[in-house]
Amino acid sequence: MIRHYDTIVIGAGPAGLAAGATLGELGTSVLVLDEQAGPGGQIYRNIEECPARRQVVLGDDYIEGNRLAARFRKSGAVYENNATVWQVEQDGEVCYSKGNQSFKVTASFIICATGAMERPMPIPGWTLPGVMGAGAAHNLAKEAGLMPSGKVVLAGTGPLLLLEAELLAKKGVEVSAVLDITPTVPGANAIVNAPKALRRADFLFKGAKMLHTIKKKGIPFYRGVTQIAARGKTRVESVTALHKDTTLSFEVDTLLLHFGVIPNTHVYNQVGCAMEWNQTQRYWYPATDAWGRTSLGRIFAAGDGAGVTGGLAARYKGALAALEVARAVGMIPAYERDALAQPILKDLSLDHWPRPFVDAIFAPRPQMFTFDPDTVICRCENLRVKDIEEMVNEGVNEVNEIKALSRAGMGPCQGRMCGAALAEVVAALTQTQPQEAGCLSVRPPLKPLPFEQVAAMELGSNAATGKNWLLDKK
Repeated sequence: MIRHYDTIVIGAGPAGLAAGATLGELGTSVLVLDEQAGPGGQIYRNIEECPARRQVVLGDDYIEGNRLAARFRKSGAVYENNATVWQVEQDGEVCYSKGNQSFKVTASFIICATGAMERPMPIPGWTLPGVMGAGAAHNLAKEAGLMPSGKVVLAGTGPLLLLEAELLAKKGVEVSAVLDITPTVPGANAIVNAPKALRRADFLFKGAKMLHTIKKKGIPFYRGVTQIAARGKTRVESVTALHKDTTLSFEVDTLLLHFGVIPNTHVYNQVGCAMEWNQTQRYWYPATDAWGRTSLGRIFAAGDGAGVTGGLAARYKGALAALEVARAVGMIPAYERDALAQPILKDLSLDHWPRPFVDAIFAPRPQMFTFDPDTVICRCENLRVKDIEEMVNEGVNEVNEIKALSRAGMGPCQGRMCGAALAEVVAALTQTQPQEAGCLSVRPPLKPLPFEQVAAMELGSNAATGKNWLLDKK
């Protein structure tokens, strides 16, 4: 087995596929590690196996993934599916598990294309059976054509909420209501950015088309709702919300929640990249230059994991990172890199025009984080809002201090489902900003794995340095 590559790409979504394909076509040795069964990530999930009829229902944006996946397959990049990366080091070392065994490989450069995840939003009752993310439901449609049965309510904000509602409407699912927390009157930020967004009328038309389909199907659509809560004893039975001083209540079998997406930054936190805060969207992301190079010279960030900008932009950024890596390993000179990058940068700029407007429209606001004292924040450790309040009242105001006292973020999800919400709770209780509460530290393994997989790890000489793997970590 080859142990050293010019580049290791982590993730095979739009950014990872574009990076892997570009590097493979330029003749560099590249390994793409992906934990899914096939390429595509979340946006193009199951693209190679999805039946043509289902692809038509999922839309043109999804179908576009076929061309990217085919290009990647022909590029010469080495692809490892079902491979879970659980440790990344600054010197280019990557540990991953596959098939009940773990492996170590090294690279001159690493491109992290870990994508984004749905923003965890703990509402009362969000842990009840029958409550799930709208993005997760969308993935089930791509993967297996599954649709929820019975009465369905969608609640939250963001383009994906509308996309999932449109899909369910087309498939004849009984959608009782869409509860949108987006304000009825756009804020000043949205108004300022509207003129530039209008230059991409095609993009805005997609959103208008989704709303038209939802309303044409007769689905009640409420905008500007607050205080969403799931109710039930052993599973979700109803959902309530406040709309213009009127309490709404719907019987429900499935409640789909979506409150936007945030970068999946666990790899960057674990390896030690410098992080920055996006005040509009309220999330952390790795600081990078124009090519995606992080504060660590060997590590690049590409796609939504480096800041949420959408699937098309992720592809462009993956290609840009690959071009700079190809230059850095000596495969192409700087002038060729720049010539190849010029049309990509032009397309990226065009794609970015509506982004500030969209971000402003769907920006999370402090008032949407209304936490009930008994609401569970950390599912793994059953930590509630009132438990956090007790610690804050005792002078604890940093998320890693709360982690040390309560084990929040130490469970199987490693803070993915509670980290962002934990910072929002602390900020609300201390009347500060969530970035002041800090960001949960992350240690390997990045994903839970049996110790026997580590014990079965292949050991040997490091092809890059000649040092023994065991001695390297002394």
